[in-house]
Amino acid sequence: MYRFNLQVALDYRKRIEEGLQIELSQIQRELEKEKQLFLAYRREKNYYEEELVKREEKEINVNEALLYRDYLRGMRIRIKEQRDIVVKAKGDFDIKQNELLNATKKRKVLEKVKEKEWKRFKENIERRERILVDEAGMRKYQRDM
Repeated sequence: MYRFNLQVALDYRKRIEEGLQIELSQIQRELEKEKQLFLAYRREKNYYEEELVKREEKEINVNEALLYRDYLRGMRIRIKEQRDIVVKAKGDFDIKQNELLNATKKRKVLEKVKEKEWKRFKENIERRERILVDEAGMRKYQRDM
């Protein structure tokens, strides 16, 4: 009966890889959420900039204009902060993706070793069977003589 000596290590590598896949998926969802928030902030800023321009074309009082400008300044700060959050989340994603890639490579190496050992085991069994069949054939030939 065939038994792979490194099966425990292979199972461990598979569990590590599955855990990293789950973590990567969570980080990817978080990254997407942060990107969407960034885009929402930009759309909101653009909307209020256009609104300010429209109101300035008409008549706008100074207090209202100051409120718009203060709000837009705050939005620019939020956008910059959100951009930094997205960059950090992208970095975390890239790091986790590399960890997953390395874990996958390590698992595949062990799987290749397992495949080679299985092939060697199978060839050894087939060789032994051929020897037994040859010996049985020779004995039968010798008895029939």
